[in-house]
Amino acid sequence: MSLWAKNLAVLQQVAPDLAATLAATVVPDDHQVHPSRLGPPYLQVGKQRLTSSYDPVKEGQEWARTLEGDASPLVVFGLGLGYHLLPLMSPERPLWVVEPSAAVARLALEHQDLTPLLARDSLRLGADYRGIPQNARLADHPPTRRLHPGPYRRLTRFLAGEDGELGQLRILVAGPLYGGSHPIARYTARGFQQLGHETEFMDFAPFYAGYQVLSRVSKDQRAVHKLNQELLRFLGETLLARVRDFKPDLVFVLAQAPVAPPLFQALKAEVPLVAYWFVEDFQVLTYWQDLAPEVDVFFTLQKEPFFSELKRRGVKNYACLPLAADLEAYHPLDLSPEDKRRFGSALSFLGAGYYNRRQFFQGLTDFDFKIWGAEWELNSPLGRHIQDQAARVSEEDSAKIFNASRINLNLHSSPFHAGVNPQGDYLNPRVFDLAACGAFQLVDWRAQLPEFFIPGQELATFTSLAEAREKIGYFLAHEDERRQLAAAGRERVLRDHTYARRLAMALEMIQDFHPGILPCRQAQEPAPAPVTFPADHPVQALLDRLPEEAAPDLAGLVNQIKVSPDPLTEPEAILWLLHEFRRMVHRPGANGRG
Repeated sequence: MSLWAKNLAVLQQVAPDLAATLAATVVPDDHQVHPSRLGPPYLQVGKQRLTSSYDPVKEGQEWARTLEGDASPLVVFGLGLGYHLLPLMSPERPLWVVEPSAAVARLALEHQDLTPLLARDSLRLGADYRGIPQNARLADHPPTRRLHPGPYRRLTRFLAGEDGELGQLRILVAGPLYGGSHPIARYTARGFQQLGHETEFMDFAPFYAGYQVLSRVSKDQRAVHKLNQELLRFLGETLLARVRDFKPDLVFVLAQAPVAPPLFQALKAEVPLVAYWFVEDFQVLTYWQDLAPEVDVFFTLQKEPFFSELKRRGVKNYACLPLAADLEAYHPLDLSPEDKRRFGSALSFLGAGYYNRRQFFQGLTDFDFKIWGAEWELNSPLGRHIQDQAARVSEEDSAKIFNASRINLNLHSSPFHAGVNPQGDYLNPRVFDLAACGAFQLVDWRAQLPEFFIPGQELATFTSLAEAREKIGYFLAHEDERRQLAAAGRERVLRDHTYARRLAMALEMIQDFHPGILPCRQAQEPAPAPVTFPADHPVQALLDRLPEEAAPDLAGLVNQIKVSPDPLTEPEAILWLLHEFRRMVHRPGANGRG
């Protein structure tokens, strides 16, 4: 039996959820295990060695000796490959290990017999401090602390008895005039609201019509450029005016928002922190080069080599923040027969007509194939498959297409390839949207994909036209397998990939980069007892079905009603109506007020 199998068997007995997490963890390429000079393996993450490359066993023993003579409860920050922990395995001493990286924990279980530690249920991952007493002594594994200073500070605050949780923040989200990042900006604002923060969305989309008009007023491109720059300057002043009125703790800007370096400098004089989320391919759109150095935190979809480029340009605070799913926009639907006929097909694709898609899809024209979206050439070999004269598709119709299609094809865009981009890394929004709908998807292989979904279990993948054709034929003939993968993909999104979860992670990283800037929650009065209903009351039945992470309030109930595949009951319809009425009454601008 391998070390991995031996450790996993023990972990499955004492911590099955952690065992499942580590079993699904994909180790990044920059996590390398090599033989040390004396034989036992050592671990290196990027340029940081977590153990000695000469004699990791002796190094671990020497570290452990510094803790001899103290029998008090001990918390070790950093698992490494476990050399420093094995000498501490005394039954008399309570011991916990907090490891911030699932990939490192996976490698440790593959290369070290850690069953004495695992059998005690003493391994904790991330911010799971379950069972750890706040009076425990903290001992850090120095290489892990250097690699993860933010999680180390969080553990330190926890052991000091500090809550450390953020209070209600005032957050202003700034979106673009148009483009793919506009819905992401809306979902971002909604995600911050779901986390309980007072959030405003600065929506510049209504100004897009004016932007288009300016682009047509003159044949002189220099004059048009100057006019557009004046419009963008005006929109920047609008954002600054709103910031001065709203006084946010954080301005969170999405890619392609009408901002420029001078505006960021003005914003930083008005607000504690400014963050930017670059939801683009850094090699295709390069305007990030001017913006990244001007913000407090710069979030990306890609890692290396983007991180090295940012570092080379002097950017210090950057991190990868992947996309996610908005469950209000994308969820299972009970479609009418008319919608099933209009939107349904054996194979569908929704997205813009990029070059690689126009080339690739010509090899799929013998299928019952519907292509939805803009920027497609009607007078082309794909013309008879293009729907609605290549019109843009609304969010509502997008969800219907995803639900109605037997196979949703998801080919990431590329202006440089004739099909699948072999170097493709980050995941587009559709990966998460489709999974949130409980829809089956066939997606081109991306380097980051295994970090978020299990290929072959939660979605299907392809790397070439031949493989795509083979899998389309297979899954059209195997409906049960399609349904199983789609259901598993949706479960994964609900558990790990919502915007609320993603933005909570963003706020943690902002705190790590700038500790003490965002206000933390103060001690509060005990919350009033929740309203209860008789056990046989229909509302109580709904509350009993709520997932643990859902809020037991009207919004939480309605979100659960929306995603349920069951027919709508009368109590559910009444709750939904109350929720919509409440939204209308409290929306910005209601009752004549701004």
